Amino acid sequence: MATQWLALWTAADKALPMLYGVAALAIAASVMPKEEWGAWTNAQMVFMIISLLGDFFLLQPLVKISSEERADRRPIATATLLLYGTFSLLLAVGVMQAPWLLASILKTPEAAPSFRLMVWIVAANIIRSVAIRILQIDYRIIAIFLVDFAYYAPLIGLMIVGGHDGSFHSAETLMQYNVIAFAASSVVGLVLTGRSILPTTRNLGHSIRHLLSVGFHQGGTGVLTVMQQQGDLAIVTGVRGGVAVGVYNAARTFYRFFDALRDAAQLLLVPATSRAYSQGRLDKVEEVSELATAALFALMLPLSVGMVALAPVVVPLVLRNFPEAVDEFQWLMANGVLVPFVIVPSAVLLGIGHTRDLFRATLVGTVALITAGLVFTYLWGSVGMAAGTVVGTATTAALLTHRMNRFFPFTLRSILHRSRAFGPLLRARLQRGRAGAGSDD
Repeated sequence: MATQWLALWTAADKALPMLYGVAALAIAASVMPKEEWGAWTNAQMVFMIISLLGDFFLLQPLVKISSEERADRRPIATATLLLYGTFSLLLAVGVMQAPWLLASILKTPEAAPSFRLMVWIVAANIIRSVAIRILQIDYRIIAIFLVDFAYYAPLIGLMIVGGHDGSFHSAETLMQYNVIAFAASSVVGLVLTGRSILPTTRNLGHSIRHLLSVGFHQGGTGVLTVMQQQGDLAIVTGVRGGVAVGVYNAARTFYRFFDALRDAAQLLLVPATSRAYSQGRLDKVEEVSELATAALFALMLPLSVGMVALAPVVVPLVLRNFPEAVDEFQWLMANGVLVPFVIVPSAVLLGIGHTRDLFRATLVGTVALITAGLVFTYLWGSVGMAAGTVVGTATTAALLTHRMNRFFPFTLRSILHRSRAFGPLLRARLQRGRAGAGSDD
């Protein structure tokens, strides 16, 4: 039953950002003027760029190295905390020093006050981010859920209170709410990781060098992934301005479900494949990869088709302030049938240490996305950027699938063949569950 509970708590954890997305649309997008919503979109984009770069350069290598057999984890965690904190704060200081210039470049002058708070929001998030990755190593999913809950619950609560009493009306206020929520989450993360996150000088120099060596190619992949995940917002705001990016971001809110799936896959797949590969069990890596892809594809195919078909009804109901975002929503949801072939290979290639292959495939996919996005956005506005994401996702999926085939068969046929194991596997799990319940009686 441990596997079922692991999956359930992972699903519960990844439901939290979706709950926040709904709250943001229902509260923030309704109380903030469109210019302020666009300002928040750009402030959030800059924060996410800083966070994601640190995650790829340092936090993901922390999980990969610490999941290997005989890893000395505590020095690796100390090295990560030191490097991640320094790296993130330096980027945040750069943003804080030139808020008006950055706001001018992004054609959103309303975002400048939010950029001045970037150091505070980044600092409040450092311990939380490292703690989540330390907890991931041993699949402490319930603890991760509690850390995330300690962020999302106060944030949503503050938005509700601020919307009710009229004090919430700007992007700067939402930044302040995030600083408070991240600080609360970091305190919970510090408590739950306990001794694992406490600094040590033992083998610190070696751990720093090892972390940087693994993070070199993965960091390059991180830069490209950030360009894929946040570049669309930069392109829309640069070509069409702050109001257009606000409309696009409203449609993109549900696109975050794909990001949640990616995070869930990394949460489960990176430690598992890293451990199995270090033990020489390539057959186990193949089995996990194919089962995970089959499961994600079975989930995403009907969901994507349904969302595309129902968009003319769903968007005006859910995105009440942005009913014009139907076309953007449909193009973004169309990515769903492709994302399993990006999510799983990305996590597995990281887990087995082939970060150079991951980097090369992501590089070409990023070039395709940015090129298509720039051309299409110039021609058709934010709808064009949404179409450009499909081009980028399809290119990345094809190349990552090709790279995976260098190590073991990873084709649509092998994935469909592996999916036949779902029935017997599910029946065996249910039988064990009933047997366990009977023994309890």
